[in-house]
Parts: sequence; structure tokens; C-alpha cells
Amino acid sequence: MKNRTLVFLLLCLVTVTNVPYVYDISGQQTLNYVILFDESHGQVFNRTFMDTALSSLTNITIEDSDTKLVIELIFQIETRFNSTNLQGVDLLIFTNPGLGEDDSLDQAEKDAILDYVELGGSLFLLCNPLTQQDNITGHPTTMNELLIERDNWLTSARFMFGANQSLSRVIVDDFNSTYGNATHVTFNEYNSTKIIFNENIDFFWQETKIDNVTIYSDSISLGNERLEDNSLEKIVQVGKTPITSYAINEEYDIFRDPTNGFLTWLFAKKTKGTRLVLSGSTIMFSDLEIVENSTWIEQNQNLELWNNLILWLLEYTPHLERDPPAIWVFENYALLVFALSAVIFGISILVFKYRNKRKITVTIK
Repeated sequence: MKNRTLVFLLLCLVTVTNVPYVYDISGQQTLNYVILFDESHGQVFNRTFMDTALSSLTNITIEDSDTKLVIELIFQIETRFNSTNLQGVDLLIFTNPGLGEDDSLDQAEKDAILDYVELGGSLFLLCNPLTQQDNITGHPTTMNELLIERDNWLTSARFMFGANQSLSRVIVDDFNSTYGNATHVTFNEYNSTKIIFNENIDFFWQETKIDNVTIYSDSISLGNERLEDNSLEKIVQVGKTPITSYAINEEYDIFRDPTNGFLTWLFAKKTKGTRLVLSGSTIMFSDLEIVENSTWIEQNQNLELWNNLILWLLEYTPHLERDPPAIWVFENYALLVFALSAVIFGISILVFKYRNKRKITVTIK
């Protein structure tokens, strides 16, 4: 009888201690994504210079405690794009390619990328502006040739180039610059009105509100997507510069956008089931130094913007702030289980003590 009582006590104890598991009704969902980062086209901005940005993806945090993101990051080093290595990829990141002839996309690669996009894959293209360092100077021709394929179905936006049609321009602002360099343009809450993506709009939900970023960027031509028609805001979003900004090419020719009054450095679009982002700057998301002991990715909210763009491209939409679900039934159930277990546990202890008191000790001489 003693053994039965002990077993019963243990069962009661297990029931009580497992109440939290019964009560765990969070229903956390896990979202799995695969991101391919290309290094096979002469990119200077490889995983070394993009380490902070790329490392953040495998440990990206979101506010929704009911959702867990698992991101697998893979690298393409030598193999060219084809339907096989793009299979199962949710997002392709193609940064500023090299300037060599072998660094361009051949026709087979263009077809593979566009087939991948037409099937619902997301594409993140990052150029870079004109610079005195030839190896990181933007080479927009490669990306523009990709975008112009198949009758511009993807977008009419283009990275802008200079007189020789191979080197990108650079955005300059004499009033909103930082570190004494007019090409290092800083946007903050004091000089930006709808310059950065809005936090909560139907098209572009962001996990983190972005108020401050620092860019060093090529400008992007919107083509037919100039946002003259407000309805277009439902399918495209742009990062705008102040009207004091202008673009220059290698000949130092000045360009201002006479239609919009601003320049575009970031462009996002949803079309035909896919998502596309064009960034005129790769360096702003890199670990290259902007000043001594400080890197571009560390400037203001550059890293947060990177994470927002990645999440949007992965079609992850942060949840609206909402009332907690009606779970009172489960709460009552959990409390009931706990109460019954406590009662049974208490009765068992009393029974056990009572039986011990009634034990008769028999001595045999």
C-alpha cells in the first residue's frame, strides 16, 4: 500500500509541474527562408565586407513573439546562375558587380534570374555610386540590362549612369551631408518628410520605424513609375532625397529631377507575385569604414533599414498591434487542472500521514 501511495503522489506531482505545458497555447509558428548571396561576379562587397549585414539575417529579431524566423544563408562563389542553384531560394541578393567583362550576366543567367522571379522569387539589386576607387564604383549596365529584358515587365526603374553609360552617378547634397563630405548624405527626422519608407502603410510594412540613415548612393530613374499618380503608391515605394540634392557624373555634370524635385536612392515594387528592391548604394550596408573606427552599416539606422528590406522581400509582414485572443476558456481549464491537482496532492499527503499513524508495530521475541 505504501508503494501505491508513493506512486500516486508522484503522478500528482507530475501533473502539477506540467500545468505550464498544458497552458502553453501560444501556437508559435516557424517561418523558414533561404537567401542566396552572390559572390561570383567580381563583387568587392563580398561576405567579408558585408559580414555585419549578413550575420544579422541569421539572428534577425522581430516583435511578434508568436513567430520564429529561421533563415538559411547560402553563398554562390563560382557557379553561374541557373535554374538549379536558384531552386528553393526565397531571396536573391546581387550586389554591385565587378567591372571586368566576365563579371557581367550572360544571357543564360538573365533568363534564369527572370524565370526565378516570375515564379515568385524576390530580388534585391544593390548598385554603388561613382567613386575614386574604381573597384567599388557602380557598374549599372549589368543590372539595367537585366531589368530591360522581357519588355520591362519587372520595372521601368533604372540605375542612372554617366556620359560613358557604364559608370553610375553619385547623389550630392551640400546641406544634408556629414563628415565634411557632400556625397555622404544623411537623412533624419529633422530634414526628411516622407523621405524614408513610411512605417505603416498598406504597401510597405516595416518592423522598425526608420528615422535616420546615411547614404552614399547612385540615383535611380523611375521611368514610368514617377509616382505622379497616387494609385502607383500602392505598388511602388521610393526612398527620396531632399530637394537640395543633385546628381553628378564623372564629368561633374549636374542633374536635378525637374519632374519630382527629388532624387530616388531606394526603390521597392510588388508585381506579379514577386518583390523587387533596387538600392543605389551597397556601401551603406557594408563594413567599410566611413570614418575611423566607424563603419557604414553602423551609421544611424542603416542596419535596421537593411533588416526591414530583407523582411519585406521575404514577404514577412509585421503584425498590427492587436487585442490578445480570447483564451479565457483555456485559462480556466489550466486553473481547474492546477486546482484539482493541488487538491488531490493535498489529500494524498493526508492519507499517507494517516496510514503511517495507524501502523502497528509488532515485535516478535
